[in-house]
Amino acid sequence: MKNGIFLSFFILIMSYVIFYHGMIFSADYGYVGVAVCKECHGQEAMGNQYKIWLASPHSKAFLTLKTDRAKNIAENVGVTSPIDDVRCLKCHATGGGKNKSILSEGVGCEACHGPGEEYHKANIHVDYSSRENGYNRAIKHGMNPILGINSLKRREKLCLSCHTDKRPCYEYDLKNPYKYRLPIQTIDSLMKDGVNFSHPLRK
Repeated sequence: MKNGIFLSFFILIMSYVIFYHGMIFSADYGYVGVAVCKECHGQEAMGNQYKIWLASPHSKAFLTLKTDRAKNIAENVGVTSPIDDVRCLKCHATGGGKNKSILSEGVGCEACHGPGEEYHKANIHVDYSSRENGYNRAIKHGMNPILGINSLKRREKLCLSCHTDKRPCYEYDLKNPYKYRLPIQTIDSLMKDGVNFSHPLRK
């Protein structure tokens, strides 16, 4: 009798955990594009993260696929059209190029921060009394937990998913084998070759 009650209770708890966990963390969130992020993060009072992104190579990642150089690289690895091939779009477009409406933005905000369909809403990720509470709420609604020193390894994994010698366009330079690599120091500082990728919120 006791075993039956315990088993029923255990099944009930596990069902609730699976349902709740799936509801919060396994939802398939959609991408909204940089224009939506810009509404707030394009303001100087906020730190204008949009302006910093716009000046970075990430914002031009898709456009580079249209160049003659990209076509030559693609031809050498058997890619007919770089702007249509998933092997190129995987890293040169937010969400791997599945959302055609945001292709031209290249590697946008959501490529690193996660699809913002839910967390972009102010009532979810803005908390004037506690920035940390807002951030934690956003994570529960699709934002990637990549901020802060404790998430450095997560950032590294995310960056190296594209910045790797396994990508089709990796250029091997025997004179300078480290030229195209992304060291942990760069991922931590968000500085590379004089380009500042760092776009923190204004305090």
